[in-house]
Order: sequence, then structure tokens, then C-alpha cells
Amino acid sequence: MRSTLTELLPLAAVIAISPVPVLAVIMMLLTDRERANPLAFLAGWISILTVLVTGSLLSGVESVSTTPSRTVAVIFVLAAVALIALAVQEWRRRPKRGEPQRVERWMKFLHTVTPPRAFAFGAGLVVVAFKDLLSAIQAGAVVHHDSLQFGQQVAAVAFFVLLSSLLIIVPIAVAAALGQRAHPALHRWRHWLERHGRLVLAALFSLIALLLLIQGLSVLF
Repeated sequence: MRSTLTELLPLAAVIAISPVPVLAVIMMLLTDRERANPLAFLAGWISILTVLVTGSLLSGVESVSTTPSRTVAVIFVLAAVALIALAVQEWRRRPKRGEPQRVERWMKFLHTVTPPRAFAFGAGLVVVAFKDLLSAIQAGAVVHHDSLQFGQQVAAVAFFVLLSSLLIIVPIAVAAALGQRAHPALHRWRHWLERHGRLVLAALFSLIALLLLIQGLSVLF
């Protein structure tokens, strides 16, 4: 069980270090529906993560911790190329020094969003984020590969989902504990993420691409 949790830690970190969902929650906490929308978003995020990991676990997807087949290795290399392209895109779109901060379309959407849409938005962000989708599927594969008992599998999935959601839970917890006094901190976090979020994503995409390339090329060559 301990080795399983150790394997799940970096996969959960890949999902947790996602500036967009954290920024979305912080912005929701600064709107009129500062309680209902963030909780609905978190519920959607947790629900889809649980579904993806459980589905991967039950389907018996091959874990990358085992030696992949040549077909899977080719997929890894192609995925790495796609991630490198995404990293370059995020790097080029990062705010330049002295450049005014652009307001993204999805940021405007958050000012009028309702709880059901916030739920759907939280779930959708996991599905459309390539790295999150891959990490969730791999997490299920890791749990399946380690042949744990049912209770241990439930605990492992819960552990992974909780860690993957940690950076979303933190601002919600801070706002719940401090109320209006949390707003200055939330504004600081928001400005930092708006300024540096794309750079964080570019670095993360590059790291994942490197790992996939090593794994895939070691099999192909």
C-alpha cells in the first residue's frame, strides 16, 4: 500500500499544480456567489477525477511503471511532442513585463456563473486538460497493477483525489475560516497566478514531456 501511495504522489502533484482551476476558484470566491460556486466547482472537479481513476482501475489500463509495449511507447512519444507544443504555446502567451494583464474569456464567464455551471466547469477542466486526464488514467492503472484489496483501493483513490484537489481546497478553506478578511490574500494569489500561471504550465508540460520521451524512446531504441 505504501509503495502505491508513493507512486500516486507525483501523479497527484501534476494535477494539483494547475493554475487555471486554482485561479477559477479564487475568482469565484471574490464574486457574489462566493460560497455556492466554489463548492460546486470543487464537487465537479472531485466527481470527474473519481470517475476517471475508478474507470481506469476497473478497465485494467496498462501502467507506465511497467515496461510498455512498442505501440504504447509510440503513443508516449507522440504525447510528449504534443506537450512540448503546448509548453511552447504557454511560454509565448505568458504576460510580458510591463504588459497589461489580459482578461480571458473564461474569467468573464465566472462573474455570472451559476452553481450548476460551476459544477460542469470544474468537471470539464479535468477532461480538457491533457496532463490531468493522463495522470488520472495512470493513477487508476497504478492502483490496478498493485493488486490491492478493495478497501485499500478505495483508500488509494481517495488519497489521490484529495491530493489532486488540495490547491483548490486551500483557498476555499481560507475563505471559509476568515470570511471577508481573506480577500486581500485572495487578491494577491489571483494576481500572482495571472502573472505567472502560464510559465508554471510551460515548465510542467516540459517536464512531463521529458519523462514520456525517456519512457517511450527507451522501448523503441
